[in-house]
Amino acid sequence: MSVITIESEAFKMIMNKLNLIEQTIKTLSLNNGYGRWISEEEAMNLTGLGKRSLRIKRARGIFTYSTATGRKIKYLRKDVEAYLNNNSTRKIICKKEKDALE
Repeated sequence: MSVITIESEAFKMIMNKLNLIEQTIKTLSLNNGYGRWISEEEAMNLTGLGKRSLRIKRARGIFTYSTATGRKIKYLRKDVEAYLNNNSTRKIICKKEKDALE
């Protein structure tokens, strides 16, 4: 067996990248977004927000996102829908609530 020696900074960088990969895999495997990731373009169309606004919302933790597919950013549909429900003047009412109102 051989022993490989690397500098501590290089080791820390490798560990950080491995942790990032682990977090991405956990996020993708949880399937907590109704199993559906949507593209940045779809998120822009649904919300009416531009790329910069989406980036700000990502940085603030409003949208869960992934770049596991390469350079393209994907958003959890449920986060986008929750944002729309919380920030629209007309809330989306589920069927049970609608039936109760009638």
